[in-house]
Amino acid sequence: MMEDQGCGQAPDSRNEDMDSPAVQLDEMRWSAIVAALPPLVRARALNGVRTRSFLEGVLWVAVTQQPWGRLPKACGPWHSVYVRFTRWTHEGIWDVVIASLNLHPDIADPLRRLVSAYRNSNHPASSARRAMPRYQPF
Repeated sequence: MMEDQGCGQAPDSRNEDMDSPAVQLDEMRWSAIVAALPPLVRARALNGVRTRSFLEGVLWVAVTQQPWGRLPKACGPWHSVYVRFTRWTHEGIWDVVIASLNLHPDIADPLRRLVSAYRNSNHPASSARRAMPRYQPF
């Protein structure tokens, strides 16, 4: 029987072939991130555990450089985590998070690379298409 892995934990060699360790946020890093978040996002982060799990999931993808689809189930559905990641990118929230983690380059640098790779890809163009007026029937 296979055990479920917690969010932020690296999978063992039976499940996936990865050598790089994943990241779990300690209280110091979590506090730094929460203090830097916009007020509404900060309130949600303080009142629920899903924001921390989401952040650990994004950090897992950033540090391990694995595809979103391999995200541990404990982090939530990979597609939901990815969509929230893209929203935070468009809203500029990741810039604030990365700035709050400058004292922790072990996670700030991979996160910076992940956000930068997303911004430099063709994905942001899809948001511009959505901003165009939709077809209005007669």
